[in-house]
Amino acid sequence: MALAGAKGVTGVWGRAVESAGAPPYWPWRQVLRGVGEIVDLTAMADEHRLSADLARLAPDVFVDRETPAVSGGSAEERFRQFDAVAVLLRQLTRRGPLVIGLDDVHAADHASLLLLQHLARGVRDERLLVVVNHRDTEQTHGALVAELLREPVTRHIHLGGLAARAVGRQLASVVGHDVGHAEVARVHDLTGGNPFFVAEVGRMLTDRRDGVPAVVTTNLREAIGTRLSRLSADAAWLLRAASIVGREFSATVVAAMVDLPVMDCLGLLDEAAAAGLVEVPPAAGEHRFTHTLVRDATEATLGTPERVRLHRLAAEALEQLCGDRLEQHLFDLARHWAVAAVQGDRARATGWIERAGAEAMRRHSYEEGARLFRLALDVGAGELDEAARCRLLLGLGSALHLSSDTPGGLEACLQASTLASEIGRPDLVAQAALVAEPTFQPETDLVIRQLCEKAVAAVGSEPAALRARVMARFAQVCDYLADVEPAGPASEEAVALAELSGEPAALIAALHARQMVCSGPDGLDERASLAERVLSLGREAGDPNEQMWAHLWWVDVAFERGDFGGAAREVETVAPLAKEVGGPLARWQLLRCQAMLAQAQARFDDARRLTDEAFSTVAPTGHPAAGLIRGAQLMAVARHTGHDNESIAANGILGPGNPVQPFQTAGVIGALASAEILTEIGRLREAATIYRSLGAVAHWRISPHSTLATYKSGIWVAAALDISDDVGSLRELLSPYRGHHVISGAGPLGYFGPVELWLGVAAAYLDLLDEAVADLETAAKACAVSGAAVFTPRRSTSSPAPWRAGRGRGTSTGPVPWPPGQLDRPLRSVCHRSLQRPDGCSNSSTPPPHPCR
Repeated sequence: MALAGAKGVTGVWGRAVESAGAPPYWPWRQVLRGVGEIVDLTAMADEHRLSADLARLAPDVFVDRETPAVSGGSAEERFRQFDAVAVLLRQLTRRGPLVIGLDDVHAADHASLLLLQHLARGVRDERLLVVVNHRDTEQTHGALVAELLREPVTRHIHLGGLAARAVGRQLASVVGHDVGHAEVARVHDLTGGNPFFVAEVGRMLTDRRDGVPAVVTTNLREAIGTRLSRLSADAAWLLRAASIVGREFSATVVAAMVDLPVMDCLGLLDEAAAAGLVEVPPAAGEHRFTHTLVRDATEATLGTPERVRLHRLAAEALEQLCGDRLEQHLFDLARHWAVAAVQGDRARATGWIERAGAEAMRRHSYEEGARLFRLALDVGAGELDEAARCRLLLGLGSALHLSSDTPGGLEACLQASTLASEIGRPDLVAQAALVAEPTFQPETDLVIRQLCEKAVAAVGSEPAALRARVMARFAQVCDYLADVEPAGPASEEAVALAELSGEPAALIAALHARQMVCSGPDGLDERASLAERVLSLGREAGDPNEQMWAHLWWVDVAFERGDFGGAAREVETVAPLAKEVGGPLARWQLLRCQAMLAQAQARFDDARRLTDEAFSTVAPTGHPAAGLIRGAQLMAVARHTGHDNESIAANGILGPGNPVQPFQTAGVIGALASAEILTEIGRLREAATIYRSLGAVAHWRISPHSTLATYKSGIWVAAALDISDDVGSLRELLSPYRGHHVISGAGPLGYFGPVELWLGVAAAYLDLLDEAVADLETAAKACAVSGAAVFTPRRSTSSPAPWRAGRGRGTSTGPVPWPPGQLDRPLRSVCHRSLQRPDGCSNSSTPPPHPCR
């Protein structure tokens, strides 16, 4: 930092506190506080609309000028908070270079390290240097630190102990004169070159004139114990009490703990400062130990009874002195009461720990929230009533779920649900069902369904809003499990109950569930109506997130109707709303829409770029569908450009001889997508294995949103494998949806042309040539009207190879994909074949005119 200052570069420190009572993001709060002394961060945050997110992370630096929302938090909110820090630092570095030092990060909370990782992954060309000190003997965040070290922007510098010569120089600076080589060697051996230990031994040397003591321990407790013994009894006791508070402590709080006047304590602290044990910062009444290890060693001199008693005194002092400012001290109170609970009053201790857990959740520090809720359950064991225990289990379940420990979160919810049933609390049974959202992972979704079924049975018709939310979640999870039959009635009941309740949040949840259930082609018009309703609710509430979702639903509707102009206009409308919502999930949705539009318009380089950007945006959130959706979008592009290693691997397909790993979470469509790619790259035997594992077409369980895509892929694969009965069955199932275009009805994946295109493919394979001509010509006209450049016919000066379709015509490998803008290849081929039919039934002696000529 001295070097940075000499070059005119701003430098700030943030130090982690080796204490369980430190609030989340403490190192970052110190960093922001330090920068705030130089730059008007409040104004900068207000200018860029960051205050609301930053206020939760550093409430003493930023002011949230909006009414705080009551929320248990979400992964998206935490990433929005992280992005707010990133945006702020980016703005700061535009003014000038910045150096941030993060000290003792092995002692930091997990969320602080996640924020550091977020910044490391987002660094581009900012003039920012972050120097991180981490004790590698501590494994608290071992996995996360290892990930940080793999980031391209990270450089790892291992700092060992000082060399003997450096130890000699340090000893000389402490004692005021050169120290002999033998003494330097002995101190080096005893301390391992640790500068702090060297300094401690050096101070002992100044007090003992017979050289290095015969027994010089590297145990810091003994070194600190020796120095404490030189203080007056009151000063030593004051420091021991202060060690319970933390490295930084208020003289007022410590004075209340030891029952002395504050002015007397200030004099005793001056004595400790003269001994080099504490420092006196500029702020009056605030002191700190000179090093974390000094505090640790001081606390270690306490016996267990003294430690317990002091923790209680610290908690009571904070309660008494801080009054209406207790939110700033919740984590300290939780730490103190957790130790003091051994004396009794466990219910009081549990209450403070629970409040700290809730505050951690509000700040999006979900890992800390989980730790605190677990601690509350342990501290209150045997003395908690069932309702309190159930409440803590629900808090734990939510914290674990949001910190990506889905199995742990579901287990906590199951325990809460069982306990709530036993004590006759249907409201808590319902809350247990609402904690986790469906994931497309069958093992997880089956547990959520179990929780929902239990909640549905427990909750009566009142309150209507609660039952509406439970029914909405039940409908969603059934849809995710492709269990369509119960999903429809459940979503209808959810909407009816939500309307009856008059609660906007319940109605929004019900409408979202209904949209999922109606995501198939039969629900196209209703989805448009649902989008209108959600948009109206979003505007009434001033909620950009719901407005964004309404327009996203309209994007799907427009694509399925073949209205590319409407789809493009909706995507343009989504862009500013996604920016206003903020966070990776909103941007992911926007990028997916843009990628699909680019693919449909044959802008394949843009489509690939946007797909990659979308995945890199959402992947850090751990979204369960991120990889699946990336694979689907790459597959859509590869249909026209040809598959490469990336598009093949993204869909779970390895080299020949390796087992194919289709996305199990995607059900039938996931398996068909893998089989489809295998047919396109000539690995028909593997494709056949996957396809036949699905059983008879009549027994396929299809999620509504994948209906059209399933029938399309099924026709393609069945024709490639020469399974004519399945081609006929799938053509019959697809036929009612003429006029639709093939997409997913629950979010952008890829555009696969009009339904008539695939009906034409099936008819051509089945030698129904007139039907094939009619369907393919209809498809060509639809593509020309919609602007679907990927399939729109156009003139070609080359003589294309015949499109391989139809049995008995030398096509053992089935259909093959055609390039963009070449729908006329299959069209011409089928028209030509119809004129050569041996039955002579053609009504024309010349080919029909090309639809685009």
